[in-house]
Amino acid sequence: MALLTPGPAIRRLVFGLVAVAVPLLAVLGWQTGADARSRTRLRDFDLATSSLASERSEKVRVQAALVLGRAGDARATPFLIRAMEEDDSPTVRAMAAQALGDVGDERARVPLEAVGVDDPSTMVRRHAAAALATLNNRLSADSIAINAMGDKTHRASTALRERMREFVASEVKGFKNHRPGGYRIDGSIKSLTVSSRADTIEVECGVELVLSTWGNAIVMMSTGEAIVQRQRRQVRGTGQTAMEVEALEHAVRGASQELRAHFAAHGP
Repeated sequence: MALLTPGPAIRRLVFGLVAVAVPLLAVLGWQTGADARSRTRLRDFDLATSSLASERSEKVRVQAALVLGRAGDARATPFLIRAMEEDDSPTVRAMAAQALGDVGDERARVPLEAVGVDDPSTMVRRHAAAALATLNNRLSADSIAINAMGDKTHRASTALRERMREFVASEVKGFKNHRPGGYRIDGSIKSLTVSSRADTIEVECGVELVLSTWGNAIVMMSTGEAIVQRQRRQVRGTGQTAMEVEALEHAVRGASQELRAHFAAHGP
């Protein structure tokens, strides 16, 4: 009885299946050879983020966090924040915090501050504090950091406060940091009212911004206010929310004019 020898197409198929299986085994934490080989495969962004989010092996999740930190890709920030806040392993949470400091994305500031206070693990709190210090050092060299915005009205949604932060960041993008040690900007929504007048709906919004040094010395405060009016028939569904966002944007522009004047007067 003659033996059949696999043809070239079959050999290529088998080789391809083996090539796919090896990195899969590495992701699952099974022994496939040297640890360096696994780390090399984890440098792939999609593989690392997937492993960080869903891999059962604590060791693999830790490795994925470290790889993402070394890569310095800001796309990893949401994945690392989620791991830092939600992973069951204190070691994974600590390494995710460390990686956020290495990535240096400003979006990590507020989560790091919260974890540095609230996490039950001393190790995680320590790593979050160190990552926050690393983030501050990186930003203070050549940036103006924008902190999370507050709400003095107790009526503004989280989404609206985040939009305020986006508007502030957009306004100061062209500012030149001329002070060694850098600046940071805090702010809050100080007024937000909706009223009806005859056939119109009116939204009024007021904001305040505080420019400080990293040593918490206040440099200046600025305010801005804006009113948006619409015919009642034009305001349907999410129309009022859109009016709040529009009023907020104009208010931020007004407050930013004073900041712009300050930076123009003091020049780099």
